[in-house]
Amino acid sequence: MKKNMKKSVATMMVLGMTLTGAAGVFAGTQLEKISAYLNHGISFNVDGAAYSPTDGNGKKLAPITYNNSTYLPVRALADALHVPVTYDGVNKQVIIGEASNNPTSLTNVTYTAAQKEAIQKAFAQFDGFETAYAPQQMTAGDMFKSVAAGDGVSFIFNHMKVDVSPRDYSAGYTSKEVKLSNGVSAKWYTPSDISMLTFELDDRYVTLSSPDHKLSQAQLQQVAVSVQKVKGGNDQGVTAFENVSYSKQQMEQIRKSFAQFDGFTTAYAPQHMVAGDAFKSVGAGGDGVNFVFNRMNVTVSPRDYSFSYDGKTVKLPNGVSAKWYTPDKTDMLTFKLDDRYVTLNSPNNQLTHTQLEQMAVAVQKLK
Repeated sequence: MKKNMKKSVATMMVLGMTLTGAAGVFAGTQLEKISAYLNHGISFNVDGAAYSPTDGNGKKLAPITYNNSTYLPVRALADALHVPVTYDGVNKQVIIGEASNNPTSLTNVTYTAAQKEAIQKAFAQFDGFETAYAPQQMTAGDMFKSVAAGDGVSFIFNHMKVDVSPRDYSAGYTSKEVKLSNGVSAKWYTPSDISMLTFELDDRYVTLSSPDHKLSQAQLQQVAVSVQKVKGGNDQGVTAFENVSYSKQQMEQIRKSFAQFDGFTTAYAPQHMVAGDAFKSVGAGGDGVNFVFNRMNVTVSPRDYSFSYDGKTVKLPNGVSAKWYTPDKTDMLTFKLDDRYVTLNSPNNQLTHTQLEQMAVAVQKLK
């Protein structure tokens, strides 16, 4: 009963009213002036006992009544119900309860044969720009609707728009630079009331937005890394893959493994695997952190294992340069990600080069 009450009350609480340390971060165009009333006629009863909400200095707080709705002080009630509440200043998000360590749930975009043909035709309309690129993932619950050619090629989803163009739409606008989870530099800018995320991918620029404001900046940044070159011939899609769902204990072990290295404590981990694979273990060994799957090994290290070997340079689907080399009988794929090197291989040779290159772009910094 107490657990259900916590959940229902937390759902009713209006966010941002008394968040400690949040004052000032809301300054900007998202504020709207209203006329409301402090309602001193409402009292509180928590778990059968009278309760008076107070702020961090012990000052009594009152609910606010506005347009026949009552708004409760979220910080005070969260403390009373022993529900953690934090504020993410980067994404401007109030988090009630335990924050998830995993990225937003994503799902593969499964294009039909007709949709793939439409994508190829859209890019074919531009001389020197015929190579097709497309988002391979979307947030769970979204849906691909259509593709069309304009100044570039536009992919329309229910909650997202992805433009692939030879032109940088962000030029001339004030912007904020960010690093995508795969280490690629991108920037946010706002030409109207819709925030746009742009990054360079090979010889073109990719721009993502959420016209209905249903997706957050963090969600769009996660989807951005899935925009990839579409394969030619009969293979117009990418290998089917699925999210790696780490348990709470596994997440803790990942962080502990990175914490063993001074100056290398920020945790990174593969977020996807080839469909049908399975995560087995993680541990610190040698001079890096090793992730072991049934069909794949991923090592994150401050050292470039490939430097003394001849190899073949390739471009990953997200445009990042990588190198294939063979120190023994197993081919290794290495690329630089921020201040470290990521190396992937398939010890049992069940995964192809293409599959490992696609899995490489899913190695990301943990939230």
